[in-house]
Amino acid sequence: MSDAHTPGATALSIAAGLRRLDPGALAALRRMGDDRAVPAYWRLAASRPAMSDRPERWAPIVRALAILTPKGAAEDRGDLHDPTRPLGEALCDGGNPSWPGAPRPMLSERRLAQLMAARGAQRTILLTRAVRALAVSKPAAVGLDVPDIAWAFLDPARPERLAAPYYRRLDCAERAAATKDTAADA
Repeated sequence: MSDAHTPGATALSIAAGLRRLDPGALAALRRMGDDRAVPAYWRLAASRPAMSDRPERWAPIVRALAILTPKGAAEDRGDLHDPTRPLGEALCDGGNPSWPGAPRPMLSERRLAQLMAARGAQRTILLTRAVRALAVSKPAAVGLDVPDIAWAFLDPARPERLAAPYYRRLDCAERAAATKDTAADA
């Protein structure tokens, strides 16, 4: 498989395509159901064979990326991709790189555990809910690792893709809070 046709490259290409869509088409992709009866999906799929060959696998990814793409005019949207911000980390800090205050994750540990244990349609539902919650809390200018988002849907057998960055971020916040408390007590 050439690099241009890897799942990560396809996801990056989709994100770039979403950035150029008009607000109405992007909104339709955010609401897209399992029937994939959204012309904008098929417009994107026309130049991305993975999307047309396996729409049942790619439609949830397109919907998630559309949900995370900032709203508004196409020319005002920033880049959704930031290779330094894995999805698991953002599910912990709500997409806020400076994550202030108490170390309380956006997505609770219980919900993360449910998401990691889920398979099939249930996993897609839970992952889409988590992405919707993230889209509400995430600053519009903050990007995420787009290939990592795709792999979260495509490879449910690897829970460490979400768990490792989530718990690294949570541990860092807990240590910072403990240091702050210790300094305040001194």
